[in-house]
Amino acid sequence: MTSTAHAAWMELRTQWDELINSLTPEEWDAPSACAGWSVRDLVAHLGASARGIVDPQPEPADAAPLPEVRERVHDVMVARRSGWTIDEIVEEYRNYGDKLAGAVLSFQSEPLASSPLDLPGLGVYPMHLGANAMVFDYYCHLRHDVIAPGGPISRDLPAPDHRTLYAAIEWMMAGLPQMQGNELDDTVTAPVTFRFTGAGESEWTVSRPEPAGGLVVEEATGGSVVVTSSAHDFVSWGTKRSSWRDHCSIEGPAERAVPLLDALNII
Repeated sequence: MTSTAHAAWMELRTQWDELINSLTPEEWDAPSACAGWSVRDLVAHLGASARGIVDPQPEPADAAPLPEVRERVHDVMVARRSGWTIDEIVEEYRNYGDKLAGAVLSFQSEPLASSPLDLPGLGVYPMHLGANAMVFDYYCHLRHDVIAPGGPISRDLPAPDHRTLYAAIEWMMAGLPQMQGNELDDTVTAPVTFRFTGAGESEWTVSRPEPAGGLVVEEATGGSVVVTSSAHDFVSWGTKRSSWRDHCSIEGPAERAVPLLDALNII
């Protein structure tokens, strides 16, 4: 189980709370590194996502159908909060974040832990990985979208720890075979090992055991080509926030890894 991921998420929530308490009006409106969203929009996204899980609201009668692509659904939810005050955004973020924290904690024990969690547009996961999803979301937006050097806000944060980054990597690797449907299948012609260094250090191998089947990801080494990157940087380039070419080294026949690296876009 991943109860350590829940603890890592609580620490990230504390870091977000401290940041929110310190933001100036100019910083709230600053454009983040998440394309099209300000810092204000990112906080609205976190609150809207939490509310959507613990207390989903019925769609307005006159609303257009929600997009099928999950990222565009997030855009809609943020746009609906564009007229809210900062206080309203923070209230939703904190209120529903607290409720979600209790729900996700319950996912760490059986019988829920192993029960399937169907996330439209993302795939199906054991429920205990819901904590990992929260770690990934909060970490990615905080460290890569808001805080400098990637984001617009200068703040001192503690160095990323292994517990947090490993939890984020677990989610990303669980999502790799699912989030893009079958788009990645034909990019894997031989096993590819991802070697993550620094905090979150681990090795994962992506393979396609059956030519007509989907991808399999295992926490193991043994690929015919090895792609090395820090775990922190993977959160950026694995989500297309930056280019893998700026962060990765490749050992072995690069042509076996490049198609996968070019196509990979974890949500």
